[in-house]
Amino acid sequence: MSVFSALNVAVNGLKAQSSAFANVSDNLANTQTVGYKRVDTNFESLVTQSNANVNDPGGVSATPIYQNAIQGNLTQVDSSTSLALSGNGFFAVQRAIVDAAGQTSFSGDTLYTRRGDFSLNKDGYLVNGAGFYMTGYVVDSSGNVNTASVEPILISQLLDNPVETSNITYAANLPASAAASFQSSPSTLNVIDQIGVEHAMSFVWNHSATTGHWDLDVVVTDGNGVSGDLTFTVPFNFNTSGSSPGTLAPYTTGAGSGIEPGTGFTVVDPTTTTPAGQAIVSFSPNFTGSGTQAVTINFGSYGQTGGVTQFAATDLSVTTLQQNGIPRGSFKSLGINKDGFVSLNYDNGSSKIFCQVPVVPFFASGNLQRESGNAYSQTIESGTPRYSAAGVLGAGQIVGNALESSNVDIASEFAKMIQYQRTYSANAKVITTATSLLDDIINAVR
Repeated sequence: MSVFSALNVAVNGLKAQSSAFANVSDNLANTQTVGYKRVDTNFESLVTQSNANVNDPGGVSATPIYQNAIQGNLTQVDSSTSLALSGNGFFAVQRAIVDAAGQTSFSGDTLYTRRGDFSLNKDGYLVNGAGFYMTGYVVDSSGNVNTASVEPILISQLLDNPVETSNITYAANLPASAAASFQSSPSTLNVIDQIGVEHAMSFVWNHSATTGHWDLDVVVTDGNGVSGDLTFTVPFNFNTSGSSPGTLAPYTTGAGSGIEPGTGFTVVDPTTTTPAGQAIVSFSPNFTGSGTQAVTINFGSYGQTGGVTQFAATDLSVTTLQQNGIPRGSFKSLGINKDGFVSLNYDNGSSKIFCQVPVVPFFASGNLQRESGNAYSQTIESGTPRYSAAGVLGAGQIVGNALESSNVDIASEFAKMIQYQRTYSANAKVITTATSLLDDIINAVR
């Protein structure tokens, strides 16, 4: 090998160490970048000719090794829209194009990222800190997930429609030793009509002189159409002895046992209820501006202690009074669970599943093309993306309220930086020595 060859090999060495040093510099600069994956360096020797008589090396080349599959540490954060991946895979994202009128459109080209610092922007899209828009599967009102395609997640369902009251559950214990003139304080809840208006519904118990007999007065505000409030009285009979004292008497046809028929309500035949034996009455309030709706009240089961009972006490004790209606609600927040389902939460207490965030693994994630903003694009060498639900078919788990840190180890990078610097200096020394040899030859000619 000539002096000039040695000079060229040393120059290649300087280039290789410079590339390696640049990778270290890139890694150290991104130690705080969410979801960043470090770049290592692979050195390969280059040989132009090598046999038993001649060795004519060509130097060294440095190629990057992308450590996209190495997990970074997970850090808990307060944001409910921040996500991290534990395991294999990426989030699918897209770039947005915002025109002069402020309208947002998408090119359709999908990129992949581990950067999960998503938040809602002013238009209701989930966007991460690098400006990429999260995509997901659409979930219909029946809970069916459309996995045919993904699209940018836009929170568009800002209002939640009201749900009319159809079922009321009431459980209480009546004082068995109450005087005949005993009247309870009213227990009140709001029922919802078909257009979302709330109406007060009160329950007042009156003890009868007849042992084990009570009358429940029910008043529903504006429940009788234009005529005003709906009022009716439900007569109750309790066991006073036998195998189940203090519970509602077993139902038989006719007055004097169970819940007696009356005006303004209907006693539901317990042989037709599911499960059989439930103490249920039904009525149909007619709310002004809304119309008539069917409402049932479940008072428990005959002969059982889970609903309305009559045991020793000094006053009425209501344990359950609730209804299934929901007033109109406005969007309040969203949550994302470990399966990637995005739920919209409303200020009326309801929530609904809106979409699902998929996890996208690759067989050769180290061969993805790096893009600005800590994103990656598909290449031939990376293979095709494999869209999956979280935790299925090798896909990683989604961790809510968390972010994945950079997988750069500062101590390791410093150690490599020292090695590359020393090696760079050694190659520079080769160039200095080769130059000195050339000077000697020139001086010999002189």
